[in-house]
Amino acid sequence: PELKKISYKGVTGDIKFDSKGDIENGALTLFTYQGGKKNKLDVIR
Repeated sequence: PELKKISYKGVTGDIKFDSKGDIENGALTLFTYQGGKKNKLDVIR
């Protein structure tokens, strides 16, 4: 895939893709809202 050729320096760090087009070293941040306030639960890598 063409994505594996892309390397981008973004605000949150380098963005790269593997040979299958999946993001390398990706992270998912989980949030919850309580009383109208946003709270971070966890970061999953």
